[in-house]
Amino acid sequence: MKKTFSKTVFRTIKSNFARFIAITAVVFLGVAFVAGLGALSPIYKDTISDEFLRRGGANLIVKCKSETGFSTSEDNDEIAKLKNIEGVEEAVAFSAFDTTSTETIKVTDGGGKEYNARVYLLPKFDLAVNPITLEDGALPEKNGEIAIDRYQNNTKTPVAIGDELTLTLFGEKKTAKVTASVANPLNFTKIEEPDVDENPLELIVYINTAVFPVKIPYVIPELGAVIELEPPVTDVYVRLSGLSGTGVFTDEYAAATAAAKSKIEDAFGEDKVAVLTEKESYSLALTDNYAKKIDVISLIFPAFFIAVVALVVLTTMTRLIEEERPVIACYRTLGYGNGLIAMKYVGFALICCLIGALLGIFLGSWVLPIAIFPAFNATFFFPELAMGLHFEEGVIFAVIMTAAVIAVTAYSIANCLRSKPAELLRPRAPKPGKKVFLEHVPFIWKRMSFRYKSTYRNIFRYVRHLLMTVISVAGSTALVLAGFGLRDVSLNPDATKIAGFADTFELISFVVILFAAALAVLVVYNLTNLNIGERKREIATLEVLGYYYGEVAGYIYREVAIMALFGVILGLPLGFGLCWFLFEYLDFGSVTMIKWYSYLITAGVTLAFVALVFLLLFPKIKKIDMNDSLKTLE
Repeated sequence: MKKTFSKTVFRTIKSNFARFIAITAVVFLGVAFVAGLGALSPIYKDTISDEFLRRGGANLIVKCKSETGFSTSEDNDEIAKLKNIEGVEEAVAFSAFDTTSTETIKVTDGGGKEYNARVYLLPKFDLAVNPITLEDGALPEKNGEIAIDRYQNNTKTPVAIGDELTLTLFGEKKTAKVTASVANPLNFTKIEEPDVDENPLELIVYINTAVFPVKIPYVIPELGAVIELEPPVTDVYVRLSGLSGTGVFTDEYAAATAAAKSKIEDAFGEDKVAVLTEKESYSLALTDNYAKKIDVISLIFPAFFIAVVALVVLTTMTRLIEEERPVIACYRTLGYGNGLIAMKYVGFALICCLIGALLGIFLGSWVLPIAIFPAFNATFFFPELAMGLHFEEGVIFAVIMTAAVIAVTAYSIANCLRSKPAELLRPRAPKPGKKVFLEHVPFIWKRMSFRYKSTYRNIFRYVRHLLMTVISVAGSTALVLAGFGLRDVSLNPDATKIAGFADTFELISFVVILFAAALAVLVVYNLTNLNIGERKREIATLEVLGYYYGEVAGYIYREVAIMALFGVILGLPLGFGLCWFLFEYLDFGSVTMIKWYSYLITAGVTLAFVALVFLLLFPKIKKIDMNDSLKTLE
């Protein structure tokens, strides 16, 4: 018997296929959005981490606070001391100077333009730790040749391969030719790195001291002679043991670098050295901060999607169960228990959720990152994406959404099962008409035409429809405004905390707008479709009385349009609050940066999609059979 009864679930799906598709589509939309944004941050961090490890990036940078640098003498070799610390696998010493921190190093071009620059003095480019690799041109092979960082090609600095620069190195001027653009594993952003004074660097120069020697002239007054000294060793790249395959943004990596930092500071003293981990590395810290902002976006929006989806499902399942009241009465008279009957409708909703969630998880977590990642190239040097399986957020959201759908379905069927079979076999009496508040305002009510009086009476006659439509449209409108708000902030030059991220956040905002608009279409379509289904007798009566199709459609559409307008009016301040909440948690931007016309566009977009739904459903009104609709149920 149970096997036969279970077949009725699939018969219900077949006979209510439009509703089945509507619920599945809404679930798919929500899960795809969350799964896609949820996968964005892990894929983004995995891609950066894999590239960093592939290039052999340094796990730590140890900087000397003394002006004389690290000692490399035989009796006090501090580099050797560093290598002997537990956990240190390899250490490479070099020198780095910012032009703002010393008067003895300057970089100017042929026109006399002086750059805020950082100059690296490396024993060779192919270092054992953090090797510098060629991107374009030819590596320096003789005296007077230098390389510049690859990010230079993405800034306004007019320095390119083949240009000549004048380098003032410890008081000695030298002419150098740029022969190469190179990549530093620790520098992979297209945003200017800050110097020691937090000013953006205009130029990064790499000198191979094996072919381009740099010395410090030192005068010995007693002898009247000048000798040449080696520049002070200011920095050391450190590679730690046991981290070769560990992701840079994992807790294991952070714990290992923190432990090594503590040991190095204990060995040298905090007044002697500063140890930079991935948290202090500009590019890596920027990556982590960027990923956290994306995580915030992917965590805030799901709450709105769950609320809207739950309302849509509640409305749809309530209507489905209402239509099947006689069927439910027959089940009960045949001896089926309430639990088994409830499982039929819960199963209907569950199948919708499973199909929508599975499609949403797989397509969302795969397609959205691929679609959004091209915008990341405006900020980072990206290799191929590390497209791993990151379904966590999508699965969590799908489970929560499924639980919400099952809960509202169980609520709907429970209300129906409280009635006796005899009551279920009889159709519900129509809701009685009653006065609306406008009728108590005579100077308005008396001036309204009959069609609008009828419209307002029907709106407040079906309070549940009013609330469902207004709240659902308000939620969709709020999401659309949040998308436009995010776009406005990303394009605002004053939003310095997202400098360089504008292209990516603009694309993410476009995705938010697209999904929110699609959600608005599905919500309005579903609710309007239900409204038409419930009002077939009224529509048929109007047609019998000689109303044209356009007039009949207007009878229904006016109500939906007014309710949608109420939803838009409520949704705009709700969206304003969502934007404020979003910007507070993202720690950038302000609601004052949202353009005034974004509010108008949001309202226009929502109402335009309402009009689109009206066009899509007009054929359904024309197909209503007057004879079948007006038959009396006995």
